[in-house]
Amino acid sequence: MSLLEISPVERGVVTLFGVRSELFVAMSSKGKLYGSVQFTDECKFKEKLLANNYNAYESVAYPGMYMGLSKAGKTKKGNRISTAMTVTHFLPRI
Repeated sequence: MSLLEISPVERGVVTLFGVRSELFVAMSSKGKLYGSVQFTDECKFKEKLLANNYNAYESVAYPGMYMGLSKAGKTKKGNRISTAMTVTHFLPRI
């Protein structure tokens, strides 16, 4: 289990930072999630509130690509998923 710190960058845009790994979550142009030591535009995600009160995170650098995790916790390619799929639904804890 990992703890991600969600921090606002600008209105509706956040960054996700791994507390233990000390890496930013980023998305490449091919939709692959990776950890980045430096904060770049690939580390920015638009936070979208869905109708079911979950959040979805869309890449700012690559619009239309969403962060997604399978049931087993493996990352899904952002260019192959949409907000209609439950793999993109996240419930942030405060």
